[in-house]
Amino acid sequence: MKQTAGKIFYYGTTNNEKSRIAKVAGKSILSFSPVLPYFVLPWHFSSMPAVYSFLSTVASDFFGVQFLEKWGWKHIPVINVQTPLDDKIPFVPSKVTIYLDFVNFWLRPLTMLMHRFGIRRSLPYCIDFLHLIRKAYYEAARVYKFRLSTTSRPEYEGMPQFKNIHKLDPHFLCVPSLHIAIVVLCYTFYRQLFDSEHFTQEEKNRWNRELYTEAVGIAESVLYIKQHSVNCIPAALYMMTRITEKLFSTDDAVAFINELFSHSDDIKAEDRSEIIDYIQYMYERLLLEGCHETDWVVPVQHWLLEYAHKTGQTGAY
Repeated sequence: MKQTAGKIFYYGTTNNEKSRIAKVAGKSILSFSPVLPYFVLPWHFSSMPAVYSFLSTVASDFFGVQFLEKWGWKHIPVINVQTPLDDKIPFVPSKVTIYLDFVNFWLRPLTMLMHRFGIRRSLPYCIDFLHLIRKAYYEAARVYKFRLSTTSRPEYEGMPQFKNIHKLDPHFLCVPSLHIAIVVLCYTFYRQLFDSEHFTQEEKNRWNRELYTEAVGIAESVLYIKQHSVNCIPAALYMMTRITEKLFSTDDAVAFINELFSHSDDIKAEDRSEIIDYIQYMYERLLLEGCHETDWVVPVQHWLLEYAHKTGQTGAY
């Protein structure tokens, strides 16, 4: 493929493939429906095992861990990871729509792949992503099963979305934040895929920028609606640095941290600087301690116990 004077020429592709590429290249990721993967992935013989593995991990290691604790069938100590820095981020209920778009955020690009490559050719890429997202849930659960973590959510019922969140989410899985882990996985996975599969420059420019911007927006939303503390962010970034190191580097993590709230006008400049410095420090601390550990979870476990002790949560250690 080469690009000359605004025209794209494709080599080694069929006319049908050229047509599909041309049809989707100018679209935004947001324009793709998140529904199509539901009708394809669970029913195709090649993707069924990956879907089953992902769903069973989410059921047992995400919902299962929380609800068994809520119902009193498990007794894992719970640590409140709230910090005074969280009070410097305003509670913005309207950000809940961004927060709840989390699942659609990673489903829409799968639909894009199906439109661009066709169902059959897109499935290997979809399966690869499902394996990675399942890995993130599985690895995060290794921390959750050691110590659960929570924050102090406001009792807000001004929007129906909050009633559903509080009903369906017992709120015991804060460190590391899976919202953060999955959004960085999403934009880095496609960044690499766009390069390895020779997407057009137009596609790469448009979709890399869009996925990154949405990832940052969702990361900010978890703090705006008080579903997470700033303490939850660095642990997630550290986890992804260790378990998907070929996709997400330390430079990526630092850049992502520095982007947080960079366009926000509802946080004081000095407060934002303090928040970013803290997240940066915590990330670097986990990273440095992790250099001496073969298992990435150990520094997070150490920090949780230390935080519980420092904040007087004696039943949690």
